[in-house]
Amino acid sequence: MKKLFLLLALANIATIYGQDRLFTYTYQSTVLNKGQKELEIWNTLRTGRADYYSRLDNRTEFEIGLGGKLQTSFYLNITSKTSTINGTATKSLETENEISFSNEWKLKLLDPVANPIGLALYGEYGIGSNEYELEGKLILDKKLNNLTIASNAVFELELVPVPDVNKTLWEKEKKADINLAFAYSLTPKFALTLESIYKNVFVDNKLEHSALYSGLGFSYSLQNFWINFTVLPQITSFKGNMDSSLNLNEFEKIQSRLLFSYVF
Repeated sequence: MKKLFLLLALANIATIYGQDRLFTYTYQSTVLNKGQKELEIWNTLRTGRADYYSRLDNRTEFEIGLGGKLQTSFYLNITSKTSTINGTATKSLETENEISFSNEWKLKLLDPVANPIGLALYGEYGIGSNEYELEGKLILDKKLNNLTIASNAVFELELVPVPDVNKTLWEKEKKADINLAFAYSLTPKFALTLESIYKNVFVDNKLEHSALYSGLGFSYSLQNFWINFTVLPQITSFKGNMDSSLNLNEFEKIQSRLLFSYVF
């Protein structure tokens, strides 16, 4: 009887952890098994600034487990954004399209089920048509029965080349975020989620913008397929806001993200 109960419990855990993430913005420590592959499609819509602003980010990710609790991913990123251009007498809209490539590495150090807490390290670099990015994450998570808790400490460095007379200068922008997320599994296949992000932007090592986002979402998974969705509005701003409680100069009023994936 005890063996049967243990097998059922392990089967339930395997169903929930068959995907490496329940959230859309917050990462978990789990990684793919050696040789296992996954194709993920990301779509993020960002809208609402001081003037008209709409941005759609699409990421196509190919992920593969390397064994030794290590996995890597390759991304093709396409961004389209429409914003207001202030002229001398009138305002107009301008649309920009960007394309970039990213590569991430993720190493699991502790398991969220077998160990007291899950722990993973994450690194990513990005090469774009007009900027370069470096990003690191410290990932913590824990499963308590039907409740999954995850937190990320994120640091990102953006480098933008600026041509000068005799040399190229580099504009640097640093970002430091804290993510906290909760997922409650109503069934082995369906979970409700809550994600919060404390976002900070530093220019010349000085904090220029800071805001808190928080929103609800869901996660649904089948044997080889899963889909996650989150609506993430800006709740309040701590730095950089003008005439309201929100920072609509650097950040958007609301973001929404849809992820879906196939594991093979």
